[in-house]
Parts: sequence; structure tokens; C-alpha cells
Amino acid sequence: MNATMSPRKPADPKPMSNPHADELLERGVTLIEGVIPQDAVPGIRDRVRTDILANSDIDIPALGKTSNLLRINQDLAPYLAEPRLTAVLDATLGPGFRLSFFTGFVTGPGRQRDVWHADWPYNQEHNTRIPAPYPDIPLHFTTFWMLTDFKVENGATIIVPGSHKLHDHPRDGGPYGDAMTPRGDEERLLGSAGSVGIVDSRVWHAVSPNLTDEDRVAVVIRYAAWWLNLNPTRTSSQEYDPAYHKSRIDDLPEDVYLKLPGEVQPQVRHLLPPGAAALA
Repeated sequence: MNATMSPRKPADPKPMSNPHADELLERGVTLIEGVIPQDAVPGIRDRVRTDILANSDIDIPALGKTSNLLRINQDLAPYLAEPRLTAVLDATLGPGFRLSFFTGFVTGPGRQRDVWHADWPYNQEHNTRIPAPYPDIPLHFTTFWMLTDFKVENGATIIVPGSHKLHDHPRDGGPYGDAMTPRGDEERLLGSAGSVGIVDSRVWHAVSPNLTDEDRVAVVIRYAAWWLNLNPTRTSSQEYDPAYHKSRIDDLPEDVYLKLPGEVQPQVRHLLPPGAAALA
């Protein structure tokens, strides 16, 4: 080797692939098993179910729904920073992702199939939306925290994998047909209690019939890229869109926020009420 030459520095190693992130970007859906330990699931399920039914803010048969359940029940808080989950969100939404929605659902016996839809900000029925055709950019994900097994019989959510790349969802006047028509390429989001299904919010999905005699209990948490404006979903914001009441999120009380794990607080700090001391 010439004395004036220095050894070539080794190339930086390529970042390790994240199979869940890869599947989420390609198919629009992935499943992380065992986010909640099996021995913790029954107690969490019972307490969450009780709190949802006691605070339900919707009058639909066979459905209990509580917006921003985190302000009432913090049983899921220890798992919101589970490393596999945050690794997927970091790899897809980027650092600084934020929690945008935290709603508990009890789907009871007799619940019937409902419309195909995409979640905010892609749902074209909302005033505040990204107009179709929306861009192919991952910026908002919907996660299903399964507190009972998600099975065909008890109404596991119907999804169409890959539909996040079609830039619109079935709706009246849209290019993909009627919102109630079943499709040959639809699947179910199946998983055991304690698992978390992650779905790109653009993916077409629908409520499925619960054909059993037991409730299906789940918490739906959505996550947004740090730069997405969440004010239209927040009831305390001047930008709040009342048409979005089905998926609204109320302020998180400061005393609840201060008790959350430190690694979880950055995900929800923006939900504190205006003027909260923790914002100073």
C-alpha cells in the first residue's frame, strides 16, 4: 500500500429490515403477537369492558364505545411503548409519532356488518379530509388492541389488504362501488387476545357480524406522523370539526398524564388541556 494512502473505511452497515414494517408498507396490515402478556389479559379485558360500558358515548345496538378511554382507564399504558410496536411506528411514521385516537369498543352479540371505510384523515365522508385521490404516503395508522380473540365467529374486523394503494375507498359516487357490498378479496384481521393488529388507515375495513353470544372487546388506537395536524379531531381545539364526533378525542387530564410511563408521555403530550402546567 502506498504510504500516502489510508485504508478505505468500511461502508456503513445497511439498517436492519423490520419484517412488520415491511409487511405494513406492502400489504397495509401486520400483526404483533403477545404485546400484552397472556396472564395480564383477562384482568385488563374485564376492567376495560366495564369502563367502556359505563362511559359509552354512542347509542347503537350491540355496541359500546368510549372516546379517549385513556383518560378513564390506563390499563394499556404500560404497553404503549412496547419495543416491537414502537420500532414499527418509528420505521414507518418516523420519530416523534403521536397518538391521535384512543377509543374502546365492546362489540356485542347481534352486531351486524357495517360500511367499508378508511379512517380519518382519508375518510371522504368527513369535512376535514385529504381529498381523494390521496397520496401514497404513510402518515396515519390504526391499531387494534385485541382483548378477546379476534375470530370470524365473533366479528373480527373485515379488511382488504393492499387497498391502501388505491387512493380512495368504496362510497357513493366513488370509483370503487357501494360501501356495503362484500368483496371477493376481503379478509379478516385475526389474532389472539393480547395481540395488536396494525393497519394503514387507508386500508378498507368494515365492522363484521358478531355471531357468538359473547362480547368482543378491543381498544382502537391510531398513530400519526409528528407533522399531521390533529386539531380537527380534538374537542378543545378551535379547529375541531363537529362532523368528526364519532372519532373525536377529548383532552387528557394532567393528573393522568403525569402518572403515565415516561416513554409514553411524548406520544400524548399534545392531548393535554390548553394551559396545563406540564406544557410549560
